[in-house]
Amino acid sequence: MGTYPPRECGIATFNQDLLTSSQKYLGEAVSCKVAAMNFTSLDTYVYPPEVAWKIDQSNKEAYIDLATEYNNNPLITGVIIQHEYGIYGGLDGENILLFMETCRKPIVVTLHTVLPKPSPNMKAVTARIIERANIIVVLTESSKHILEKVYPQSINKVHVIPHGIHQTIFTGTTTAKRKLKLQKATILTTFGLLSRGKGIEYVLRALPEIIERHPSLLYLILGETHPVVRRSEGESYRNELSKLVTKLKLDDFVKFYDQYLSLPELMEFLKATDIYISTSINPNQAVSGTLSYALGSGRAVISTEFAQSKEIITKETGRLVPIMKPKAFSKALIELLDSKEDLMKMHKTAFKKTRPMLWSNVALKYSKLLKQYVLPPVNLSHLAKMTDEYGLFQFAKLGLPDKKFGYTLDDNARALVICSRLTASPYNNKLASIYLRFIKKCQQADGTFINYVDHHNKMAAIQNLNEDLEDATARAMWALSEVLNNKNMPANLKKTAKS
Repeated sequence: MGTYPPRECGIATFNQDLLTSSQKYLGEAVSCKVAAMNFTSLDTYVYPPEVAWKIDQSNKEAYIDLATEYNNNPLITGVIIQHEYGIYGGLDGENILLFMETCRKPIVVTLHTVLPKPSPNMKAVTARIIERANIIVVLTESSKHILEKVYPQSINKVHVIPHGIHQTIFTGTTTAKRKLKLQKATILTTFGLLSRGKGIEYVLRALPEIIERHPSLLYLILGETHPVVRRSEGESYRNELSKLVTKLKLDDFVKFYDQYLSLPELMEFLKATDIYISTSINPNQAVSGTLSYALGSGRAVISTEFAQSKEIITKETGRLVPIMKPKAFSKALIELLDSKEDLMKMHKTAFKKTRPMLWSNVALKYSKLLKQYVLPPVNLSHLAKMTDEYGLFQFAKLGLPDKKFGYTLDDNARALVICSRLTASPYNNKLASIYLRFIKKCQQADGTFINYVDHHNKMAAIQNLNEDLEDATARAMWALSEVLNNKNMPANLKKTAKS
């Protein structure tokens, strides 16, 4: 739930990328559908097939009707809401509460904006969102810290999942520059929907000093004006930037691409980029998708200081500069441009460090969060029936243990892995302790393991001598490591596993 392409909005792009990756990862077992938010009922977006519902953000009844429809549809098992205060209508987006407080399905809310000092109403709206949501996702550790400080009730609900990036191979800039007919230029790039919060004027004022040392410089400003900004002030900000370019005599060094770029077009520009510039003048900005994409493409980044940039930009991947300081931009850009060798190292490091942020990994993390609410609870009754005080029996006749075949280390190790991964409970811990004792019984004085134990709880000597025990031994080591690495396992079980 949120905005969705072709509506031009950062949340829309995020929503589409998450849905596409989730559907690809989960396959045919799950169908992902979208409730797309429209600015007004007059919007005439032609949405793709995955958009099943369209909501006018100011229509309060539509939120309640949508939630009621979800409640009555057994095929809908969970809802992921992409949250930004400006896309849901009402004061500070409070209309979303009409949906959340009516919907009885599990709800995950991704908070794209987390403010350290929200207004009283914004704080009240956010508190109600947190209260109703089953899971809250934020995109940075600093956002998690702020959220838990401002809203202590969120502490047990908050999870950090980074902004996703697209899969691409690492390349230098030469090929992409040739395709774009920019092969002679040293390219700086900023992209995204244009608005005054971008702070591009501070980069423009930094360029004359840089061009004296690097006359082949070309600054690309990619993206059209944000539709909401265009409604309120037209192209006034872009026009101001154009006038500043002329005033600073930068017409040969700055190029505007006033269009909404497709993903392949955007990736091509990033591949041609020598240094990406993230220019936000909002210190409370939680995350920048454009910054994520640039680093994920393997490009060095110079960024103003905000939550995400301070977390993921290091000396090995770029530079941080104070907000609204042209001199700081000049110094950082000259430093990086003066050393092509160091710049290439930054490109490679940025690419390497961002692999956990691939959309496939992000989709997997969301699915794991929802799984605990969507899937039925694990029923251990059959496992318990197949277990006596010694361990898990090897075979069964239908639903009953076939005791004459005894036990194996291999099976009991598997059972211990399962118990280690389930939520801790007295019942689960009791089973785990049985399997752990069995593994300990199978260990010999020299540290090796046997696999087979007969129904009298005695070592089955012939089987253990005649068969390869390496697989069962490895399984036992795996199970023991699961116990030791699970923070929820009781201390006495960890002590036994370690011994």
